[in-house]
Formats: sequence, structure tokens, C-alpha cells
Amino acid sequence: MTMKKISIILLFLMLTNCGYDAIYSKNNSLNVLVNKIETSGNKNINRIIVSSIKVEEKKAGYQIKLVSTKNSEVVSKDGTGNASIYRTTIIVDFLLSDQAKTIKQKKFSASFTYSNIKNKFDLKQYQKNVEINLINKITEEIFTFLKT
Repeated sequence: MTMKKISIILLFLMLTNCGYDAIYSKNNSLNVLVNKIETSGNKNINRIIVSSIKVEEKKAGYQIKLVSTKNSEVVSKDGTGNASIYRTTIIVDFLLSDQAKTIKQKKFSASFTYSNIKNKFDLKQYQKNVEINLINKITEEIFTFLKT
């Protein structure tokens, strides 16, 4: 056998026996009992985050509070004063509490910079896609934060 085959076999054996487990390999449900979910700010962002975390509301448990903001701004303009580069930033303040005691708290932020598109309809569609991608990124970060 060549050295490459031996090293691949050893690597495979070590990874199967070391207890490695991918974060997203199991079901996406959390082991957090939620009593109440409060949201404020951008309703679209909050709706997507709450639906993708898949928490079930129970009579006893923790409270989750989400405060989200979205900011789209012009970063650069061309010589005639028209926007040439945009930046979209989404910020989510996440708070997990047990009645009056804060258990976990973190501010999640994601931004993306992109060039202008002459067709305004295509630009709006692109901005919606950017927003959804940023929300999904923040949702994954929240999910990882709650798992640890």
C-alpha cells in the first residue's frame, strides 16, 4: 500500500472513533423550553428567525427577546451623484432569560456590500436576496450560540 492510502485509512479510523459530530448533522430542534418570544424591530427579520429556530412555546421555560434592525445605505457615489455601491447591514440583539435573570445575551451582526444595478427591479430583487442570506447567516449563528 502506498503512504497516501495508509494515511487516508488512519484518518478515517481516527475520525470515526474520536467522537466528532457535526453541529448540523442532527435534528434542528433545540433543547430549550420557551415560555414567551418577544420581538421588536423589523417584523420580517424576526419572523424568519423565529420560524427557522423551531422553538415550541411551553407553559414553563425561558423567554426569548429579539430586537432586529436593517440598514441599507449608499457607500459610494459616482461622478454624477448616482449611487454606485450599497451596503446592507442587519443587527439582531438576542436575549435568553429566565423570568428576571439573563441566561444568555449576544448581539449578532451581518453586512454585505454590493454594486449598483441599472435595472431598479433587478436591484430590488438582489437586495431582497441579500437580506435573506444575511438573515440566514444570523440564524445559523444564533442556533450555534444556543447549542453551546
